[in-house]
Amino acid sequence: MVARQDPRFPALFAGTMVYRNWPHAITQSVDLSRRGCRLKSSTAAVEPGAKVDLLLYMPDDDVPLLIRRATVRWSSSHGIGLEFQPLPTPHQARLDRVLRQLEIAANN
Repeated sequence: MVARQDPRFPALFAGTMVYRNWPHAITQSVDLSRRGCRLKSSTAAVEPGAKVDLLLYMPDDDVPLLIRRATVRWSSSHGIGLEFQPLPTPHQARLDRVLRQLEIAANN
């Protein structure tokens, strides 16, 4: 088993995954961490190693979080595991804020 570098938190968010220049709705979000997420899409059959762009609509945030060139690490009936590339500072700050909120909710 691989040790995680960052904690994962259950997360509910809507969004779009762009794969091969085609948008696919995220049908279910599962978890989120500083370096990746697990989600499900009923319309996308993605291959490990592929690069995707994500638009993630976080609760209480009107503007989606843009994550470019996330790497598909695995894809199965359990979802799609994605690893984020380093994010520009404003996007990372927004993601960190969301993760702090998820951590507080998980500990209550």
